[in-house]
Amino acid sequence: GESMKQTITHRFLRYLILIIISSNLLVAIFLYGIMRENAMRQARDMRQNLMESNLTMMQQYFEDVDRIADAIIYNRDMIRFMRNDKDTVSDLALLRGIESQYYYSNPDLALSFYKAGHWNGVYSIENEERAVYVPDYRYTDWYQEIIWTRDKKVLMTVNAENGASVQSCVYKIEDLYTPGVVGYLKIDIDMNYLKKRFLHSFSKIAGATILDGDGNVLFYDKIEIKIPAELMTENGSGTYETEDYIITYGTSESTGWHLCLASSKEEILKGQNQIIPVLILILLVIVGFTLLISKRCFSIITVNFKRLAEGMEQVKRGDLTTRVKPDTEDEINILIREFNDMMRRINELMRRVESEQLLVKEAEIKALQQQINPHFIYNILETIMGLASEGMDDAVIEVSTCLSEMLRYNTRFKNVTVVEKELEQIKNYVTVIKIRFEDRFEVYYDVDEECLNCRILKFTLQPLLENAISHGLAETDSGGMLRIRIKKEENMVSIMIFDNGIGIPEEKLKELNERLKVTGERPLEFIEQYKSLGILNVHLRSKLFYGDTYSIEIFSREEKGTCIVMKIPFVCINTRQKENSIILEGGESYVQGDDC
Repeated sequence: GESMKQTITHRFLRYLILIIISSNLLVAIFLYGIMRENAMRQARDMRQNLMESNLTMMQQYFEDVDRIADAIIYNRDMIRFMRNDKDTVSDLALLRGIESQYYYSNPDLALSFYKAGHWNGVYSIENEERAVYVPDYRYTDWYQEIIWTRDKKVLMTVNAENGASVQSCVYKIEDLYTPGVVGYLKIDIDMNYLKKRFLHSFSKIAGATILDGDGNVLFYDKIEIKIPAELMTENGSGTYETEDYIITYGTSESTGWHLCLASSKEEILKGQNQIIPVLILILLVIVGFTLLISKRCFSIITVNFKRLAEGMEQVKRGDLTTRVKPDTEDEINILIREFNDMMRRINELMRRVESEQLLVKEAEIKALQQQINPHFIYNILETIMGLASEGMDDAVIEVSTCLSEMLRYNTRFKNVTVVEKELEQIKNYVTVIKIRFEDRFEVYYDVDEECLNCRILKFTLQPLLENAISHGLAETDSGGMLRIRIKKEENMVSIMIFDNGIGIPEEKLKELNERLKVTGERPLEFIEQYKSLGILNVHLRSKLFYGDTYSIEIFSREEKGTCIVMKIPFVCINTRQKENSIILEGGESYVQGDDC
């Protein structure tokens, strides 16, 4: 049979897959999270150690510079040299001694000496024979910085005469015997040298930057890093993260500089990310293996379920003779046996109900039809009695002839006729009624010829016509009019009976249409209640015969008239007799208007 999308096997496998994948994903995510956190922690610890190591190296370097400076500024000969207004041979020898002691062993340091009061001269190792003229150094940044500090030293970045950026360490040379500054020692260190010295060991990280105490970048390698102002505190250290990097920073106590190291998260997690395909592969293998085993085991259980489902599918398509044959002895076999027994009982009940309903419908239609016959016979007999008492013999003969035709029509066995035969009986009935009411109204016909051979229940039109006369035209003295219009509308026959009588009050009309609607929905419940009432009798018989394809509705206005509109299926019966055709009166004189 056709494969079913919502079988137990499919649902079971879907749920199993969902459980396996979900549980394994949770485990994988948990493990990956632990591994990721460990990798990040190890990276932070390693970068912290690296940073502390380089800060220690930086601290030692500048401490060495300070020791060299202290050895010079506290040298008695150097202080005496600074106090002398004029240079002597011994002074120049002193500079040569400093050169041999410090300069050649520390080529990265450029030493310059400035005498207080000699604002335009500078002594350096390169020019040891005499002072070199410089513009008044009192206006330089380093001088303005050193004279306003109580410290003996200032550290600042300046631009050298050759345009290169240097780090300057400026020291005060104070007199040992009298208070006051006799000179200044300025040690310049090339920034490129510092970068090479302090950032050479960071090849395996994303980048490194050294900032001064104000957060300005002194030099960097690969990428430039800035520390947020709220984190940059004196001697502060820590770690913070950006979207792509982990930043580890620390502060040098001697210089106030901040060393920042950036580590790429992608690089740190590269090893962990390589595990993801392995985890996915393991997950797929587990899911596949579980599916194979589960499907095999579950198919043994569900084979009879599938057969039972296929049997139900055949029943849904209308095959009530379906029987399911089990091939195992288990609990499902009980369901299959019960299903087969149920289908047998359903078949028997359906045949019985179908037969009984057919008999009931036929009996009810006949009973309703028989209720009509005495009703109009009594009226006609009363008319004959009245005519006979007045001595109107010709009228009695005419009425008796019409009654004979109507009784002959009614006593035929079949309940179904054609519109043409029904109209013939209407003409007989109209003849009798017009004699009874002394021609106080006229009857007009507007009938499509193709509708004459259409199937219709016997005595459908006569009760409707009788209702229009007795309730609409009975009080009319003259000028009464009845119009019978039968037209084909697509696959339906529209039957309209209009009278220009007194009409029906609005509330009563609403109540009558509501009663027609309720009785039409449950016709068998109202047979006994309305079997003797003309229009409801016709309504009940038609609803039982035609079903939902039939409809009836009443339109009316007080003092204007009433129109009954009935619609039945157009079903042609090929038994029409041309010689008995009726004469159509009125032609196109009737067209439905506001009154209907």
